[in-house]
Amino acid sequence: MHRTVHFVISLLCFAFVITSCSQPKLLLKPKATIDTLHLQLDLKLVQQYEYRQALLKKMTKFVEVYNSEEHPFKLSLNSGSATTSCNLKIVRVKFIGKKENIIGTAISVAGIGTAATLIATGFAVPFGWVYIPAARTSLQPTLSDDIGEAVQFQRVGISSTGMYRSLDKQIDKQSTKFVRYVVSMVQGLEAEYVKVR
Repeated sequence: MHRTVHFVISLLCFAFVITSCSQPKLLLKPKATIDTLHLQLDLKLVQQYEYRQALLKKMTKFVEVYNSEEHPFKLSLNSGSATTSCNLKIVRVKFIGKKENIIGTAISVAGIGTAATLIATGFAVPFGWVYIPAARTSLQPTLSDDIGEAVQFQRVGISSTGMYRSLDKQIDKQSTKFVRYVVSMVQGLEAEYVKVR
């Protein structure tokens, strides 16, 4: 029995590691030719000017570094090209403000208080909860028809802890995680491109 439980836990942990570290999959057409992949940032729904600027600055730096290295294709940012492009449309942005911090604190205090009360009364299985609101950016990546298969990609959610963090820190964390996702996506595309050529 003990070995079975240990095996199941090991299997679940392995599955979690595999799924949480997997790169985003974007399917290229078998005969796709890419000299320059045009990354198009669609920031129409981003209301915070500082967030727009942070995304543009960090994405520009990524493109510069990428193009200074040896890769099977180059990158460009916001060239306006409708072909050989990857559109990164931001569909939702949420940052944590004072109101969410108060709600998170109240819910967490109630959850911890419940657990403390159950422990004090000798309840065998104490039950409590903590709520930590997160900053979140959702985006929809799509490849142009000339290089990508006609596949609808799922929205990607990028989140980071926002509770008790200033807006500047939340913006810095979110923009860094956004660029990390794009780096991972480009690396996945690059690996796939080398395979299909």
